[in-house]
Amino acid sequence: MQTKSGSLKAKDGTSIFWKSWHPDTTPKAVVHIIHGYAEHINRYTNVINELVPAGYAVFGNDHRGHGNSEGRRGHVMSFQEFIDDEKQFRREVIKTHCPGIPYFVLGHSMGSLIALNYIEQNAEEIKGLILSGTGSQPGTDIPKILVTLTKILSGILPSIHVKSPLPPEFISRDKEVVKAYIDDPLVYNVITPRLAYEMNRFVVIGAQNSIQIKIPVLIQLGSKDTAFSGQKELFEMIGAKDKTYKLYEGLKHEVYNELPVDRGRVLADLNSWLDEHV
Repeated sequence: MQTKSGSLKAKDGTSIFWKSWHPDTTPKAVVHIIHGYAEHINRYTNVINELVPAGYAVFGNDHRGHGNSEGRRGHVMSFQEFIDDEKQFRREVIKTHCPGIPYFVLGHSMGSLIALNYIEQNAEEIKGLILSGTGSQPGTDIPKILVTLTKILSGILPSIHVKSPLPPEFISRDKEVVKAYIDDPLVYNVITPRLAYEMNRFVVIGAQNSIQIKIPVLIQLGSKDTAFSGQKELFEMIGAKDKTYKLYEGLKHEVYNELPVDRGRVLADLNSWLDEHV
């Protein structure tokens, strides 16, 4: 396995850190991972260790305000900034390092919303889309009054930090994964009203426009995932004829970071689906 890393300058000058992992032979496809809120690309070791030995190259970046990238932690003024960064990353980095290689997008949690809207805006030369920890509405654990308050604060105090309403235990039943998440210096538990509002807005926009998606889609979800709601509704709204819905009983939000026996099954399903669609 070969590893590369670097940074790109976004349109507004923000430095975006990226990293990639490559098999020792020409990759059969590229998987572009779009990570979730408050985390970073180096948390996807399980996906990387499954896909790279199987012949896939994996690329990902740390979103602005995340990981090793610049920007205020947990903040954007517009969700479109995330989407534009991913488009630029594909154009300037992925296509440069892997020209002409089949290309897939995998988005997790907030990253699934970025991926969904990204592909709805431009699905050109994308072979397929994988979504995990996704949905069509904000999560059931987030009180409606908090959603309303977020909208108000987004207009008057958009960039203040408030504590995330989700406890770290929501990600996985694997206690080691949860401890590593808590101890990770690049993971944080704050969010700004503007990002929260934009996330709530774009989860709905992504679902409403999903009829436009015609490329193959795989959705992988834990039955105990409460980060978003309306998961089956999103699946039914997607316009693709080739679409697969995998619900894993008892698993929580990060299905790729669940207990070893369970994540092994989830990762094998991901690998098999990619092999069927290259």
